[in-house]
Amino acid sequence: MSGNKRFILMRFLSGALPLLLVVYVLSVGPVSGYLSTPSGLRGDVSPETIERLKYFYAPITWAVNSSDLILKIAGKYVEFWHRIL
Repeated sequence: MSGNKRFILMRFLSGALPLLLVVYVLSVGPVSGYLSTPSGLRGDVSPETIERLKYFYAPITWAVNSSDLILKIAGKYVEFWHRIL
């Protein structure tokens, strides 16, 4: 790979990866808001999907549960999405 192409690829990755990480973390709210109803979880979502989402969001769950401040902020963020959706 030529030096110019490598530079372009590295520049793209240096911008895209942080953006994807932010989108991953922020996606917790809309997903939670979509899956929840006032009476509990939606009935049209399979248990396999719920299990996959638990694994997908496990790093965020671990980080949120490690700090009371982050837990409070995340709770308010998820509640915000529950009200919207």
